[in-house]
Amino acid sequence: MKNYFSGFLRALVVSLLILLQFGIIIAIGITLRNKGIYVYLLVEFAFTIVILCLLNRRANNLYKFGWLFLIAVLPVSGIIMYLLWGRERSTKKIRDRSKKLLSYGERFDTYSYEASKRLNDLFPDEVKLSKFLEGFHFPLSVGNMFKYFDSGESVFDAVIEDINRAERFVFLNFFILADGELWNRVKEAILKKREEGVEIRILYDDFGSMFRTDRQFFKELEDKGILTACINPISKYLNKLYFNYRDHQKMIIIDGNIGYTGGFNLADEYVNIIKRFGYWKDGGVRIEGPGVKDMTSRFLNMWGLSKGKNEEDYKKYDPDAAPISTVGFMQFISDGPENNPDNPVADTIMQLIYNAKDYLYITTPYLLIEDDMSEALVRAAKSGVDVRIITPHIPDKKMVFLLTRNNYGKLLQGGVRIFEYTPGFVHAKNIVTRDVSVIGTINLDYRSLFLHYECGAVIYDNNLSFTVKEDILKMIEASEEVTYENWLKRPLWDKVLQWFLNVFSGLA
Repeated sequence: MKNYFSGFLRALVVSLLILLQFGIIIAIGITLRNKGIYVYLLVEFAFTIVILCLLNRRANNLYKFGWLFLIAVLPVSGIIMYLLWGRERSTKKIRDRSKKLLSYGERFDTYSYEASKRLNDLFPDEVKLSKFLEGFHFPLSVGNMFKYFDSGESVFDAVIEDINRAERFVFLNFFILADGELWNRVKEAILKKREEGVEIRILYDDFGSMFRTDRQFFKELEDKGILTACINPISKYLNKLYFNYRDHQKMIIIDGNIGYTGGFNLADEYVNIIKRFGYWKDGGVRIEGPGVKDMTSRFLNMWGLSKGKNEEDYKKYDPDAAPISTVGFMQFISDGPENNPDNPVADTIMQLIYNAKDYLYITTPYLLIEDDMSEALVRAAKSGVDVRIITPHIPDKKMVFLLTRNNYGKLLQGGVRIFEYTPGFVHAKNIVTRDVSVIGTINLDYRSLFLHYECGAVIYDNNLSFTVKEDILKMIEASEEVTYENWLKRPLWDKVLQWFLNVFSGLA
């Protein structure tokens, strides 16, 4: 409760300062009320410029339509809100600087001709995807071992065991870092390791953790010699207040040899210590081998972005162990607003859909996708691929859940099967085909695909695909299938709300 109050107080102060700034703008408008014709012409001019900029912007159509509707209904405040929060994040100079910081680690990347050759021998249909990702500086590694976890509880049991064996460094990156029972377990382990001289770094998102920790939380860690950093601190100034561009990545890296990623955050609900929306279904993957080097590079890139400079020697954190498998192909991918509108994560998902042969199974907490992805899923289903999507039956955000259900219609009509997980909330973000699994932080919505920093492991491994598929089939046994006929019979009030909210689906 103390942490929630601390976050609430901080949010309240920021909100009041923002309202004050809006009040100043309104006061200026009242002062100029006798200059009506000039104010009208100024608004019309601003309206025209903003609309032209928005229409010519290379962005998702759902995103454009949401802002167009808002500006049309609220011309003055809509324009102000767009200029403050809807326009591109910053000037080209600042974007280029951010991109440079995020690409610093590319000079330490290593590419293996032998890995590509062996992938071609074993998974020839996936070489195109691998080459595409290498074009975005995501190297292909071979010699990894993978272990899939079907719950947040099992993930953190393994994580703490691995932290207890750490000898060089432990890196943690979470969207939400919350005080509680789970944190106390992790904290005990990392403090012990810090006393032994192990380097500990924690990277977190300021907005995601704001209501779950207080300022003393991180000060205590820093006093113990643990390094902390946050992405995009919440500002009291309008022009620096970013609700988008959050660090939604989840990474745990130990000694450069072991890495974890998945949907989980470091908070009690993710391991079902507390119940928020029924059973919280999450999970992730443990990676051991040379591919962890690329995870370390992505973590250090984000660390450099948070600090505004990046001059580290990444080789210091290279794995100190040899490959432990003759197969185990993986590419670790990451994404963020600097890539817009050419986002490798969104394109990776599209390629997986197009390349699927036997089946394509997806678990996602949200389903707010554009027509091109919907049409690709439908074409896959019509071509004989078994396409199934699992979403929650108990939502965490009711308005977003209404929009998710609104997206069912076209997919169901086209042969895609959709299931709602009745025991609770699905937070796992998995996409699996016969040969490829993508496990990470990527939701199927505009915010995740285009506005936030995300990451995931693209793994070429039949055994792992089979394991993930089996977990999803177990989820389906505990789920309720949604049919097109039942979808048409949803309550009239839901249809009206969905009809209205759909305009804002690109902003949700």
